[in-house]
Amino acid sequence: IARQPKTFKRNINITVISLDIPLSSFETTAGKNFEIDSFEDECLCISKLLSIKDKLIYFVVSATLGEFVVPLIHKHRCIEQIYIYQDSNDEDIKWIDDYSKITGNGSSISLLLEKIQRDIDSIMQRPSRWSRSKALLTELTLQTSQTDLLTSIKEMPKEDVNMLRIVTLFFGTHRLFSRSQSHIKIDEFNDLDECIRSITTETSINFFLIISIDGSDDMYSLFELDNIHAVYIISNGDYDEQIETISIHPKVSGVFGLDEDLLEQLTRDICFYRHMRVCTPTMNIFQIESNIIDNPDEQQINFLCFQLFSDILPELPTQLGATAEQKAEHISRFLSLLIDANMNINHLFKQFDSSTLHKSVSHLQEFNQRVMAPTNTSDSSSITVYRAQLVSKKDLEIIQTSPQALLSIPTFILASRSFRTIASICRRAADNQLTVILFELNLSEDVPRTELNVDMIVFGLGTLFRFVSTESTPDGVWRTQLESADRAMQRIKDQLKLEVGGHLTWLTFGNYLAALKRFDAAEEYYKYLLQVLPTDHSSLASIYNNMGLMYSMKENDQEALKWLEKALKLKVTDSSTTVTQKKPSMEDESPLQHTSIDRLTILSKLADLNNRQENHSEALNYYRQALEISTDVSLRLFFQAKIETILLSHNNS
Repeated sequence: IARQPKTFKRNINITVISLDIPLSSFETTAGKNFEIDSFEDECLCISKLLSIKDKLIYFVVSATLGEFVVPLIHKHRCIEQIYIYQDSNDEDIKWIDDYSKITGNGSSISLLLEKIQRDIDSIMQRPSRWSRSKALLTELTLQTSQTDLLTSIKEMPKEDVNMLRIVTLFFGTHRLFSRSQSHIKIDEFNDLDECIRSITTETSINFFLIISIDGSDDMYSLFELDNIHAVYIISNGDYDEQIETISIHPKVSGVFGLDEDLLEQLTRDICFYRHMRVCTPTMNIFQIESNIIDNPDEQQINFLCFQLFSDILPELPTQLGATAEQKAEHISRFLSLLIDANMNINHLFKQFDSSTLHKSVSHLQEFNQRVMAPTNTSDSSSITVYRAQLVSKKDLEIIQTSPQALLSIPTFILASRSFRTIASICRRAADNQLTVILFELNLSEDVPRTELNVDMIVFGLGTLFRFVSTESTPDGVWRTQLESADRAMQRIKDQLKLEVGGHLTWLTFGNYLAALKRFDAAEEYYKYLLQVLPTDHSSLASIYNNMGLMYSMKENDQEALKWLEKALKLKVTDSSTTVTQKKPSMEDESPLQHTSIDRLTILSKLADLNNRQENHSEALNYYRQALEISTDVSLRLFFQAKIETILLSHNNS
């Protein structure tokens, strides 16, 4: 018979504070970690509440005073739950709907106290083993615990198992560990140093380490290795004595007395890990500096690429040219589509090529239209919503040290009005030794969002936030306040516009990628455009020209000449014209954009490239053509000087 996992008491300090409500003493599992404090003066009560930094607060207040006190204390990070006492059930207290930490109200003090007792007792228990289930991952993905809305996550392909390894290490008595055939490599050791050497030589592999112990303390040196993801202890000694001591280590999934228990846990943890890598969005954090685009780091470039892509996605041409069908659908179906869309985004920005763009763009456009459909968009009032966000330890360190930085989550972002739901999900994640942050998102009136139900809200791609503060709460969950910051992106785009020399459109997005030194991505983007646009599209000359300029920036002169010559063969104007753009119509098949490019500019660039390659006859030919059509006096002088320099050089040779 499998042994039932134990639970232990959390080391959390809790206080129950009441205002103008007499509370009789009551017992909870919190024991010495628990205290009660009552107030009759609201000012003293508010001062006390806001001064507490190291306890979770359960606050009880009458409906009459609560209407004035709750708005002042609701956002305090230590306020866990609020209970409203009504003089009668008929009392009108609609105002409580605006405050998500209010989780109980009624006209019976005894019933309120019973609820407080249950709530405190439930929070004080922690499991002795990880319980990293698909259900937990789905709750983290969808930001809800409503079982009727939880949708199953698709099975993973088996290619990623090459990045995993199971290692068994036996101390003392060699405990037999039977195992069946596995797609994951399994190594066995009975020497600690040999085990450590094997693990440290493969830094790109994540290890699941099984240790059979016989009272040895040597194993703790293994826990500190960076690529150890999870540790499983098979106890040969006093199970009950060892379990509480060992299980508190953040990498220990559990202590086991039976192989059957262990195998079930190991299978569940590996499944969770594989899905988490795909389903958990990355976070792009951008620290605004004076000259943003002078020398951006890799993370800043990732941030900019995603934000710019989000802007041009609605206009991006597709081969199908299909319109998104707007129809009512059950929320669970919508959430399933959202998971697929977010996985598409994740894959696209890991492998940004023309093939992935083909597979992703039309689906992302369609889902984006569903999200931002006018019939779905919520009212424009200011609100506060919450989100449970899994992060890496590196991201947590950046957040802690980057006040006022911008945050972009490269997905369609889900959030909840229910603080209690999100706090519960965060606490479960923390119990499983996952690095999680409770985001408190304070939204201004102008942030577009769609309400899926009374609790769930989804934001469109590219919604931008700014960090306000990050603190650890008494229950060990990090909490970060953010505010909407969509307007901050305009300053960044203005700087990029000066660098690129044109507005951001689907036609110039490749130029922006090239300006950010993402040449491979720019090349793949241009390939995508050439594949989806008809062969007589009016924008082809502009695309060829942009490709030539991109290859020139890469110092690939042969490719640059090839594409500039293709641009020249198409119908282009003799003088510079402004690129005009119209948003694609959903009712017709008309061209998405009408442009004309400057023949003079192409001739000049072709001449410069040929001159640089010492193709003097070709350079001379292009400079003469440019001189012939140029009407600007200074340009004519420039081209004439170039021609004379080439002729002089040729005569001297």
